[in-house]
Amino acid sequence: MTNTSEPQNEVANIRAAQAGSTEAFTRLVEIYDRRLLYFVRRLMSDEQGAFDVLQFVWLSVFRRINKLRSPDAFRPWVYRIAHDCAVSELRRRGKRLEVSLDSQREPLPDERPSDEHVFDQIELVYRGLNELSFEHRRVLTLKFLEDMSVEQIAEIIGSQPGTVKSRLHYAKTALRLWIEDQES
Repeated sequence: MTNTSEPQNEVANIRAAQAGSTEAFTRLVEIYDRRLLYFVRRLMSDEQGAFDVLQFVWLSVFRRINKLRSPDAFRPWVYRIAHDCAVSELRRRGKRLEVSLDSQREPLPDERPSDEHVFDQIELVYRGLNELSFEHRRVLTLKFLEDMSVEQIAEIIGSQPGTVKSRLHYAKTALRLWIEDQES
């Protein structure tokens, strides 16, 4: 039996936070804080910097939550804020964000072996995420660790769904190849 009260409670907390309830806002922070921190850490590869960005994320959310039109849009909205804050901080630090050339390369026929065996090794997957380009880290984190749809990811990163699909494909390939290299 599915617990339907959890999403309803979240919507109630969002609406109450929009009306000015700091208690409801605190509950939203409790729900999303660890997940957002993990996401930001994957983007930044800097734990202390991720904590700093996360503080700015919550400050931005607090200031702007009353402008959110639909409580159902909260999750992609808060991840978009986190994404944009992390990207801004990386740019402020002078970090170059790698641009993926995924869509310019056709996949080779033998690039699609079963990923299941490779991705079963969770420790290697987490280490491998840090070795991927920024573009690949962010789409894999949102897709597999946050279980977001291609459309939600596209909205968060400000891209087209087709581009997200391509990046997911090449990100999985890059991660699989990195893991296989570590195993040999």
